[in-house]
Parts: sequence; C-alpha cells; structure tokens
Amino acid sequence: MRTRLTNILQVFVLLTGIIYILIGAVYYYSPIGFFEFFLDVPDDWTKLVAEDTFIAPLYLISRGFSAMIFAAGLAMILPLYDPLKYRGLIYYTGILFPVISFPVLLYHGISHEHWILTLLGIIFLSIFLINACGLIITRKEAKAGIE
Repeated sequence: MRTRLTNILQVFVLLTGIIYILIGAVYYYSPIGFFEFFLDVPDDWTKLVAEDTFIAPLYLISRGFSAMIFAAGLAMILPLYDPLKYRGLIYYTGILFPVISFPVLLYHGISHEHWILTLLGIIFLSIFLINACGLIITRKEAKAGIE
C-alpha cells in the first residue's frame, strides 16, 4: 500500500507526463501549426524550411526535440509503478531538464516579447516546482525504503 505522500508525488509525475506528451505530440505532428496557434506565421515560411540551409536544420532539430519531450512523457509512466526505483527518472526529467530549460525560455520570451517562449518557460518552471515539492515531501520515506 502506498502512502499518501507517495500518491501526491505520483499525481505530480502523472501531470508532468501528460504535459510532456501533449507538447511533444502536438509540436511533432505540426510544428508550424503549433506556432500558428500563438503567432502569425507567413505563408512562405514552409518554403524557407525546405530551401534555407539554416532554417531547415533548426526546424528538424526542434522537431527532434519534440520527439524527446514526447518520449520523456511516456517514460514518466514508470515512476507510477515503482516510485522508489524510478526516482532518478523524476530527478532527470522532472527537475534537471526543466531547471535548465525554463530560465532560457523565460528570459528570451520576456526580453523578446515572444509569449510562446514565456508560456513554455512558465510550464517548465511549474513542472520543476511540482516535482521538486513531490520529491522533497517523500524524501524521508524514500530513505526509509517506504513507498
């Protein structure tokens, strides 16, 4: 039987997984559609992606990034089954990745007035905070080997 605090951590992990899966799937399926939701994308932008030697790799790298986010979201299912064993996964995908990402996204989103970057920065900051809280409240139990 899992403790109440472990159940709270699992809810946080589940939310993180769902957010990662949604962001990754939507962006991978249609990066341009993803941006059109937030910005006005010029009609000739798709030509630039196909023809420009600088924009094309950036576009494809960002699409690969979305696949990584999607896979990380799927991997967040593992701590639901064994929170003690997969605590490291929570540290890497719920703490390390967001803590590296959110300052960059927030800084550039605010300074360049790109609200999509600001929104993603806030999402990653939130993911960091909820996972940090979940790991902190279960630290004592984890050291004792209790789920």
